Amino acid sequence: MSEQQEGYPIQTEEQLAAHVSRPFDDIAKARLRTQLQSDDIIISTFPKCGTTWSAQIAHGLRSKGDMSFENLGQVFPWFETGHFFGQDLESTRAFTPGLFKSHMALSELPRGGKVINIIRDPGDTLMSYYNFWVDILFDRGDISLEMMARQLFLLDRSDSPRNMFRINYFQHIVDFHNGDYDGPVLFIAYEDMKINLPAAVRRIARFMGLDISKTFERKIVQQSTFEFMSRHSEKFTEQVPNGVMEMVVTGRVGDAKKGLEENLKQQFEDAWQEYVTPQLGYRSYAELREAISLK
Repeated sequence: MSEQQEGYPIQTEEQLAAHVSRPFDDIAKARLRTQLQSDDIIISTFPKCGTTWSAQIAHGLRSKGDMSFENLGQVFPWFETGHFFGQDLESTRAFTPGLFKSHMALSELPRGGKVINIIRDPGDTLMSYYNFWVDILFDRGDISLEMMARQLFLLDRSDSPRNMFRINYFQHIVDFHNGDYDGPVLFIAYEDMKINLPAAVRRIARFMGLDISKTFERKIVQQSTFEFMSRHSEKFTEQVPNGVMEMVVTGRVGDAKKGLEENLKQQFEDAWQEYVTPQLGYRSYAELREAISLK
């Protein structure tokens, strides 16, 4: 790893905790107070749950499959971090409806529009997030999978200053399904998108109020495959503390089954029982996934 921005690479869990606890600046807070138009859509997920993937689908649907953008963030900006990358919230207005990305909880999102939330198995999410940052934010020998699990998935820092990681993965799930929002919310499971991408495209299209033909559906499905997005990976990059990161990865399902130690799997099961089951009634991620697939 080459040393670049001050404070990186992260070498200790204490530094990792400081990184995920940094409060928002005033610009981020102001952007999160944006009043949306009624047909605007926010795709908000916990990190590494299919934000870029679903954004590509939604943008394709609203733009008739336009791929002329240099970078998806130019037409599909982040609310809380886009100002760091020069993303103007009004840039999305080149198309209708307006589309925005976020990792915030439902209760902290701008009001007045619609929201799409993609959920993903917590173990797979952890594995994906860790592998996303390794060799960019930290070296594998310095920060372990267990450290990242503690800081982003298990600790309760809901009393901390407002930032992207103030609530953990399990609290994020609860907030989205218990949250009070003034517009429609669509829930989709990442795993179901992998199994049946055409069905996911149709669900998102209906949520956007679009009646699409089979021919157009096939076009959007094709432009949303891993193979297509990989061939155009330069259009799906994100600015990160140490440079530019490609966002198109394999997105495999089931990595946690063989990649997580048994004690960490048990901690995740315990956290689900602590945070999710008492609030939502679902005893496992599988139960929640089944419930939203029927809506």
